[in-house]
Amino acid sequence: MTTALKTLIDHIDKMPAEDRVALQKQLDEAGVLDQFDVWQPQDGPQTEGYFSEADLTLYGGAAGGGKTDLIAGLALFAHHKAVIFRQSLKSLKGLIERMNTLMRLAGLGKISGNPPKWVGPDERMIEFGHLGLPGAEEDWQGRDHDLKAFDEGAQMDPRKIIFVLGWLRTTRPGQRCRGLIATNPPLGGQGDFLIEWFAPWLDPLHPLYGKVKPGELLWAVFLDDGDAIRTVWVDGPEPVEIEGEVRTPKSRTFIPAKRQDNAYLDESYDAQLDQMPEPMRTALRTGDFQAARQDHDWQVIPSEWVDKAFQRYDEGIDRDKPMNVLAVDVAQGGKDKTVLQPLHGRRFEQNIIRKGADTRDGSDVGSLIIRERRDNALIVVDCTGGWGGDTVGFLKRENDIPVEKCVFSSQSGERAKDSRIPFYNLRAQLYWRLREALHPKSGQGLAIKRSATVKAQLTAHRWKMKGGKILIESKEEIKERLGSSPDEADAIVEALGWKDKAEVKQVMKQRRQIQTAALEDPLAGF
Repeated sequence: MTTALKTLIDHIDKMPAEDRVALQKQLDEAGVLDQFDVWQPQDGPQTEGYFSEADLTLYGGAAGGGKTDLIAGLALFAHHKAVIFRQSLKSLKGLIERMNTLMRLAGLGKISGNPPKWVGPDERMIEFGHLGLPGAEEDWQGRDHDLKAFDEGAQMDPRKIIFVLGWLRTTRPGQRCRGLIATNPPLGGQGDFLIEWFAPWLDPLHPLYGKVKPGELLWAVFLDDGDAIRTVWVDGPEPVEIEGEVRTPKSRTFIPAKRQDNAYLDESYDAQLDQMPEPMRTALRTGDFQAARQDHDWQVIPSEWVDKAFQRYDEGIDRDKPMNVLAVDVAQGGKDKTVLQPLHGRRFEQNIIRKGADTRDGSDVGSLIIRERRDNALIVVDCTGGWGGDTVGFLKRENDIPVEKCVFSSQSGERAKDSRIPFYNLRAQLYWRLREALHPKSGQGLAIKRSATVKAQLTAHRWKMKGGKILIESKEEIKERLGSSPDEADAIVEALGWKDKAEVKQVMKQRRQIQTAALEDPLAGF
């Protein structure tokens, strides 16, 4: 049965454009229809996204977080001239249907045409475009909009996004401009650029990871290095000189949203997502931008093997074993961190981390080791570059505590178990031994405390052949490529490298105890 409302909507739709504009002005002047009578952002992330002051916002993550509605609400009610992109025009259908529903309720007509477009009162405009075809971005050169939104931005070419954002501007007084990337996590490597663009929120290797809050504004500049576009983070909005050129930073933020933040979806949507294969299922359900990252061809340790080690830890492997190794990666001052990694049997327990500024000399680090050591565990200190020398001296000379030295740059003399290829140095040996131990068929059953930072560091290392030997990136190369030091990963491979020696030491200690007991009581055991 036709309702009065539907009859009215149909009548408005058939009105000439100029009559619709006149009607809208009358309604506006009379205060008959307010935006929030038609649509308003849901409490939580969607409201944060709607009112965010960032120049460029990444919104979403998990499927069902209200990304489509945020784009629709911003374009219809917060901006004067908007353009919305997807990878193809065909994939815009669902968004346009939702916007047309809202526009009918607001008496704004509907989106139509090919390509789709809407022109409203007071020269308002919403356009739709795609960036999938070669050169598609060039169609938008010089086209200014105060909202440029990219729906499922992880599917798009980053250079095309930046090109289009170049004309994010307005001459309308009081109208703010913003770029919005609404997306699910990258899948299969596509969209990994977003992790770099929003690294403080998404990349466990970034120094600010875990310290910056969702929705908080940070300032950055894009730099084109030819092969890739990278981000330089700065302290604020003031112009700054970067590589000899004065640049004006823009603000960025990330606002995560999950299905639970969307009142219009329930557990049945989760059940639908559960039908997806891994790692897509985890990425879409949790919004984890690292979950579906594609491993590099020359990656030393596959991500899946690290995940299995996390799972074994959660299952409680060797939970009650004593500490047999305490590995130490030393930072005395500076931006790096001092890391103590306890190993209990096959179980890498929660590490202990202190800022380099809090461990300025050997006595600081040595005192920390003495406090955290348990069960007479074997102590291993990274002495590469001489940084651990003061700590070793403090422990041995002043406290009579024996210490094993690890020098990553020293010669190895060992070979890979499967290929029999020799290692270039001790660093290559230790990381390759961890690779071998984490292999699903190794039977070693290592368990590692779950940590996004640890996973990122362990899977960041790459290898190559040099002089017929296996060579793995140095700590300095990792820092230059990723912007942070793999201190936690280094401590893990140190601990594993001395695991066998610690176990031999424990066996010898037990034998001595048995022999001592036998001498004291010759009849013991009879």
